[in-house]
Amino acid sequence: MPIETFTKAGRKRLRWTFNRIISGQRVRQTKILPAGISTAEADSLARSWEAEIYALATGQRKEVVTIGECVKLHVADKCAEWKDASARIGILEKWAPEYKDQDATDLHEWSKQLVGYMRAKKTHDGKPKRSLADSSIRNVLAYLRAAIKYAFKVGKIAEDKTARMAMPTVSNERHHYPDRREMLRIAMKCRNRQVRAAIRIAFYSGMRKAEILRAKRTKKGFLLEDTKNGERRIIPIHPRIAVLARKIRFTIDEEKVSDQWDIARELAGYPETRFHDLRHGAASEMINSGVDLYTVGAVLGHMSPASTRRYSHLVTDKLAEAVGKIGGKKRK
Repeated sequence: MPIETFTKAGRKRLRWTFNRIISGQRVRQTKILPAGISTAEADSLARSWEAEIYALATGQRKEVVTIGECVKLHVADKCAEWKDASARIGILEKWAPEYKDQDATDLHEWSKQLVGYMRAKKTHDGKPKRSLADSSIRNVLAYLRAAIKYAFKVGKIAEDKTARMAMPTVSNERHHYPDRREMLRIAMKCRNRQVRAAIRIAFYSGMRKAEILRAKRTKKGFLLEDTKNGERRIIPIHPRIAVLARKIRFTIDEEKVSDQWDIARELAGYPETRFHDLRHGAASEMINSGVDLYTVGAVLGHMSPASTRRYSHLVTDKLAEAVGKIGGKKRK
């Protein structure tokens, strides 16, 4: 276990070097020992490193590949192909402390604990934090699952154990359609000018949160160069937000919008209303005004009619009202 002394930045440091043949294969490794470590501590650390190398080389123990390593590999190889690369990388960096050292093949109990932590309203050290909805938790886990699957595909790990991940079930049955009154009450309780504007724009355009923050104002309307479905889209500007569209320039990020929204909805008395519900509210307003589902889907940027079908019951309500008039009294 040769340990040698060298000088780095004017200070003496210790370096451990391993260079031996094990089972017919030459194994080389070099590590710099922590600053200030004693010779006895260095010898002990070097012995543990050598024992680990022999265990791995002789098959007594398998090398642990962490989720952090899988994510780094996935980002390096594939991020250029992701339409949401900036947002995805930001989310992965935010949650890196929770997964970077985790064994990529030991996922079940770890994922259950992670889901619980994401739902919690306090950090590990007891400080307040914003709890995540199950849909957002599922999104984070889906990014990690994709990274692990990619690592398996390219041979970085020997087994794909992602089926063991505890993915929260997200129900799509919840439908809430805020009306103008609810939207305005929440907006009035919001202390941030940009977020107040985003709330009104969401209701009068049907745009998603991220779309509002990056949309460009043109003579024809809000221009989205790159959307969720991959197509360029223009949303006409409603007269009630024309001034906002002209004056507001968004410099705020999505997380800040979410934080301010959470505060405002609580103060307004609508603690369960989500920012995304404003998009549903826009669809409801259009349908109740007689706009057909096809046009509603075009405004919202749905690629498939199936995405707009969630609003079909609103049309059914109008049809029931129409059918109820059959056989009624006719005006003279």
